[in-house]
Formats: sequence, C-alpha cells, structure tokens
Amino acid sequence: MSRSDTERLRDILESIDAITRADATLRRYPEDADVALVALDAVQYRVMAIGEAVKALSVPLRGAHPEVPWSDIARMRDLIGHHYYKLDPQIVRATIAEPVARLRDACESMLIEQSKTTDSPD
Repeated sequence: MSRSDTERLRDILESIDAITRADATLRRYPEDADVALVALDAVQYRVMAIGEAVKALSVPLRGAHPEVPWSDIARMRDLIGHHYYKLDPQIVRATIAEPVARLRDACESMLIEQSKTTDSPD
C-alpha cells in the first residue's frame, strides 16, 4: 500500500526536525569531531529521506505548489546518495539551512490545506 501525500508530508517534517536536532547537537559540541561525523551522517540520511518522500508526492500536489523547489530537493538527495564521498560538512549545512526552513513552512501549509479539504462538509 502506498503512503498518502499527507503521510509523506509528515515524513518530510519529521526528517526536518531530525536535521534541526542534529544541527543543534553540532552547535553544542563544535569542537568534537565525532559529534560532527554523527551529525553529518544524520543530516545526510534525513536529506535522502526527504528527497525520497518528495519524489513520491503526487504530481498534482507538487504542481499546486510551484514555489517549492521540488527538483532541487530531489537532486540534493541524488547528490548525497551518489557523491557522498565528495561532501563537505560545512557546505552541506550551509546549503540546506534556508531551503529546509522554507520546505518546513511549505509542508506545514500543505498539511493545513489538506486538513481543510478533508474536514469541509460535502
């Protein structure tokens, strides 16, 4: 059974929360190389999960929200998945910070929209 757009949007938000926690942990221990490696691994995994969820969202949902850079998100997933050995942790963090915040806002808005359409009387 395929997951619904609502479930996938929630998956994306869950991964964004995990990225935020990893970044906060990294900031708490800036000099700890082991923490940096674990945080980078967590961020990479979650960016890949976000990319997979984005790719699985329905075409109508993605089409209704052209302001979200869907293809950029999918490409980031592919970059991390296929070129992991080239990644610089600081570049990854800098590259995803603002887009992840915008994606969070967009997903939350989409979930609100979806709840309004499912809650409205027919």
